[in-house]
Amino acid sequence: MSLNDAVLTGPQGGRTVTSANGSTAELKVEGDQTGGQWSVVEWNVRAGDEGPIHTHTREDETVYVLEGAITAFVGDQKIEVEAGSYGALPKGVPHGVKVRGESARLLLTLVPAGAEYFLVPRDDSDGDPAKFGLQLDSDAPRS
Repeated sequence: MSLNDAVLTGPQGGRTVTSANGSTAELKVEGDQTGGQWSVVEWNVRAGDEGPIHTHTREDETVYVLEGAITAFVGDQKIEVEAGSYGALPKGVPHGVKVRGESARLLLTLVPAGAEYFLVPRDDSDGDPAKFGLQLDSDAPRS
């Protein structure tokens, strides 16, 4: 696909991945649809299912909070974020979120694409985060 081709995804129209705890990640636009240029993921995340602080080595990421509230951890900062907020996270900046309340719905954009495929179930032998441009830091504080 070239960047001149339109990509239209309706509600619940993308490939959806569900975690064991019930969070969902809907791949609204996958890198395979944009020639690897960008991707968009709608993440419905439940409290306690946020994943570790992480750093993208290839992708810049934007986050738009559609519903709910989160605490964002960006570098050394801790920021309380409400629905309607937007953040731009350049590659190389450690970041993560903690849901305040029961759940939050976030719209993520990754440029270039690639990290969205870390969310898709696969053979465990191919699950190295570095293959998807990610470094995980499970020991980072989250309070």
